[in-house]
Amino acid sequence: MAHVQNIDLPTGFRFAGVACGIKASAGKRDLSLIVADRDVVATGVYTQNAVVAAPVILCRQRTPTDRARAIVINSGNANACTGKRGEADANRMASCVAETLAVGTQADQVLVMSTGVIGRYLPME
Repeated sequence: MAHVQNIDLPTGFRFAGVACGIKASAGKRDLSLIVADRDVVATGVYTQNAVVAAPVILCRQRTPTDRARAIVINSGNANACTGKRGEADANRMASCVAETLAVGTQADQVLVMSTGVIGRYLPME
């Protein structure tokens, strides 16, 4: 395992966190990316609530899988109660990550997670 600022990382994983303006608090990290160097097994335990956020819908469709490569996580906006646009935004986040990794990663290998304010669209600019 690699050791980064009091965090033990399993071999074969990388991560990054940035402030990209999703959170109202300027300068706060609000976007994270965890990348596996090779395909990995991923599964999930999801809410039983009747109302679910777009990232939950996306991840339910993509798990379980034995070919996940990345998880993109945003904070400050839950992308919940945002309808078809929210689902499109979650899919776009996955596609952007897959394109950026550019090592044969497909969008369906990227999981998306969001937490924060409910009922607002993600700032996708």
